[in-house]
Amino acid sequence: MSTEGLVIGRTNAGKTSFCLRLARVLGIRELNWLVERTDGVTQRRRMNVREAEEILTSGDAHQTRELQTLILSVPRGKADRVIRVTDTAGLADGLHQDAAVRKAMAQTLRSMLQARVVFHVIDAASVGQALKRARDVSAFHLDYLDEQMIALGKSRQTYVVLASKMDLPAAREGYRWLRQHLDKGCVVPISAREGTGFQEVKRHVWRLA
Repeated sequence: MSTEGLVIGRTNAGKTSFCLRLARVLGIRELNWLVERTDGVTQRRRMNVREAEEILTSGDAHQTRELQTLILSVPRGKADRVIRVTDTAGLADGLHQDAAVRKAMAQTLRSMLQARVVFHVIDAASVGQALKRARDVSAFHLDYLDEQMIALGKSRQTYVVLASKMDLPAAREGYRWLRQHLDKGCVVPISAREGTGFQEVKRHVWRLA
């Protein structure tokens, strides 16, 4: 199943929370999901936003284990257009011991080659905390996995870094570093909890319509 917008990132970066807040910002209350399992079977699910927040944003680092495509209706001219934004399994370093998680990660990487717009969620608070621990800030860099996602993301038609969890301490420092390290035009600070930054996100989503 091809996708238009793909949401990627490390585990617990805030990908699913981003998707659910985006739905709220667009005025959607009942979600229509297409779920593509790693065995190729596609299922359709419906649930309201509140139910989805309770089920899909638990503390499990690998809660998302398949492609979950959210069908969104957005205004475009005199009529609404339907677009697809796909939540993916979080990526992690090394070879995960769970075979299902490994398959989900491989599915995420394959999907990056098809997406028109890639939203790369990076936990800005974690980056800020790492900066505080660093002995030499001038030599600080993201971990290898995020650097590889950045390199692959930039090969897509549109690539946007979402500096997430801006409501948390140290996130501001992390965001400033990301702006300096990456192309300033592609880093958007967001907080799924507070709903900030999503007007800028909507501008990129409308490109899919």
